[in-house]
Formats: sequence, structure tokens, C-alpha cells
Amino acid sequence: MAKLEAYRQYIQQILTKYASYKPAYGDIEVETIFDTERDHYQIVHIGWDNKSRVYGCSMHIDIKNEKIWIQSNRTEVDIAEELIQLGVPKQDIVVGFHSPFMRKFTDFAVG
Repeated sequence: MAKLEAYRQYIQQILTKYASYKPAYGDIEVETIFDTERDHYQIVHIGWDNKSRVYGCSMHIDIKNEKIWIQSNRTEVDIAEELIQLGVPKQDIVVGFHSPFMRKFTDFAVG
């Protein structure tokens, strides 16, 4: 259980850091969504850029079966590397946006 609590803390720490970076354009809010009961964590951008609606998830991370699943990363940030630097072993990180076939060619968990 201590491992899961540490993983939750690491994910929230990383996402909180990147959610603090506000877009330089538009009237856009950056929200963190932390569901610590079901272990779903996201950064969502909501607002307007001129007359265009902005809504989207830039980062989505889950914890499933005691592994951290990077479900989506629409940034240039290497979330997996940041998790490793915090002490998460590669075998506990799944790059979920890679196909199951491609995951076996990485140093990370396949699922």
C-alpha cells in the first residue's frame, strides 16, 4: 500500500507542476483532475482562444494493477523519465499510448 500512496503522490506532484504553466494565449484555464479512489489523473485545458473553443486533456495517467499507465501525453514532457527520477522502476511504468505490440520493444512494462 505504501508503494501506491507514493505513486499517487508522484503523479499529483508532476501534474500539479505542469498545470501551473498557463498558456500564453487565449483565456484558458488549466485544471487538474485527481480521482484518488479510482486512480485517474489528468490535466485539462478549458476556455477560449479568440472565437475558438479550447478543450482537451494534455496529460492522462492511471494506476492499474500497481503500475503507472501513461495513457496520454500531448506535450513534449517525458513523464516516464520524471517518474524514474522520482524512484519508480521502469517495470512499473506502462506507456499506454503505445500499442501492446510496440510496448515489448521498450524498456518499460508491457501492461
